Amino acid sequence: MSKLSTAKLKEMISGWLSKPEIRQELAHHTDGYGCRNEEELRKRIDDTAELFEFRKGCTPAELEEHIWKLWYDGMEDTRDLTPEMIEHYFGKDVVTIVKTLSKVPKEGYLERFESSVDWRPYVIKACDRLDNLRSLKGCAPDFVRKQCQETEEKYYSLFYRMIELTPIGYRARVDALFKELRIAKRDAERAVGS
Repeated sequence: MSKLSTAKLKEMISGWLSKPEIRQELAHHTDGYGCRNEEELRKRIDDTAELFEFRKGCTPAELEEHIWKLWYDGMEDTRDLTPEMIEHYFGKDVVTIVKTLSKVPKEGYLERFESSVDWRPYVIKACDRLDNLRSLKGCAPDFVRKQCQETEEKYYSLFYRMIELTPIGYRARVDALFKELRIAKRDAERAVGS
């Protein structure tokens, strides 16, 4: 893995963000990075860059988790972010998790995901789904019902597998996450009278 300084990381990502096609896609997909706007995305990038170089109390696992969250959905939402780029700067472990989370190609996504024996992508997917369910307020009732149905029919099996794969030391937190996800689904269904 290449050594990447804070300045180089910020420069690389700023160059990527300055491209017109990326800026246009970000206008539609900023929420894919867990941000409401470009300013929040830039803050997240700055935080990641600082963690990358200084690691003030940050374990390598926490750093990797921050990077996965930053790049989550990045390969499907942009044409400019490649698995090779992620692997070059962040290593094989990070790119493997990002590729597991990515729906590129869309065909066979859930089957590919379920073949993963690493518990960490499942946790990120569960957090993403929880955020999606909690963000449904104000959406059309049919869309809310579709999201809730999709969560149960497509993703619950992934989340049960997540619990099976999670090491004992993290099991209580993962169980609590799945419980929160079920509560968010129930609340969304109740809000639209399902």
